[in-house]
Amino acid sequence: MSKAIVKVWTFPSSSNPKNYETLKYDDGTISCGCPGWCRRVAADGSRSCKHTRLVDQGLADQECIASHDYASTQPAPVQPKIQTPLKMKAKHQVVKPEAVRKIRWQ
Repeated sequence: MSKAIVKVWTFPSSSNPKNYETLKYDDGTISCGCPGWCRRVAADGSRSCKHTRLVDQGLADQECIASHDYASTQPAPVQPKIQTPLKMKAKHQVVKPEAVRKIRWQ
């Protein structure tokens, strides 16, 4: 059974132009997508990285570039997808009627 995510923080990498997400779950556990958390495992099986330590210390909201609290929001209503017969072209391109017929009936 999967755990529900309570909060997500996004941290910038200090060594490359990537961002890493740190997740807090409803049972209180924390995980991170950075190499430090993914690769380092303590002898007792626990993991940590600088991002999860920031969450534990209560400093994550100050150091992150973005966060989202799932516990305080309602899920967005699902909108039905609208099927279109043709993919829309860029605004600066003109679609000729002959091309439309060929695409539609191929």
